[in-house]
Amino acid sequence: MRIEIRFAWIIAACFGLGLLIAGYSSFRLEQRQAHEEVKLKADMLLDTASAVREYTSDEVAAVVSKLQDGSFHPQQVPSFSAQNAIARVTKKYTGYTYRESSLNPTNPNDRASDWEVGLIRSFQGDKARRELSGEIGSSADKRFYVARPIRLSSAACLQCHSTAAAAPAVMVARYGPNNGFGWTMNDVVGLQIVEVPTATARSKALNSVLLTVTSLTSVFVLSAVAVLTLLRRYVSRPLESLTAAANRSSVEQHGDVAAPSAGGQFGELHLAIQRLRTSVDQTLRMLETRGGRGDKPDDKA
Repeated sequence: MRIEIRFAWIIAACFGLGLLIAGYSSFRLEQRQAHEEVKLKADMLLDTASAVREYTSDEVAAVVSKLQDGSFHPQQVPSFSAQNAIARVTKKYTGYTYRESSLNPTNPNDRASDWEVGLIRSFQGDKARRELSGEIGSSADKRFYVARPIRLSSAACLQCHSTAAAAPAVMVARYGPNNGFGWTMNDVVGLQIVEVPTATARSKALNSVLLTVTSLTSVFVLSAVAVLTLLRRYVSRPLESLTAAANRSSVEQHGDVAAPSAGGQFGELHLAIQRLRTSVDQTLRMLETRGGRGDKPDDKA
């Protein structure tokens, strides 16, 4: 096997191993960054919704309460304001959703689904838990969700959620006497949940990995071509020339070993072969001369 072919296989094996390590490391890094990007978007959406809830509770509800006309306005409910405000935002971002659900909501549309019930139970079972997150959906429509508990921390909320008799008559007439009552202080009464699509982030991560692998492959191919070309020019060809000349010299009685086109160590090797051949020729001539003298007859005999 030619020397450049051996080097090509060695370089290819080293590159293949390096590419696997670099590709896997890049994939893991991009996946982590994609997860962090999606999580950041979900957190921002949830924080925005929480800010709307606080503003509604602190500002809007306070203004409505000063009217003292006994009317009920859904806009004064934090959940209503937050969901409607975020719904306007998510119109521009396909796949983004925000929802507040409860086991016993005032508005039946806010009743928790089966998997949301599990999340609420988890928050109720662990009072210290502040957040749950994960992925749902199929691979083609996978979404990342972040859920946070809604705790009844304000006594003012009991005016609408303790009993139907204490609640505004307009609210009871609108939603009925069996929805959203019986809540207790510091209990987890619902959750905020936001869903963010992961397809875009995953696609960006995959494209980044492919770009990295392609770039490394391009660099390897160019480097391999350069190395093998130089190896062929400065190693293989001089070595072939020197080997061929040495073979010719070994079967010819006279002649010189042609110097290789490249200098350096091959030039030194050429000189060493020349000196070796000169020494061998001189030794052979001396042996022939001594042998010729030994064959002459002795005149004194």
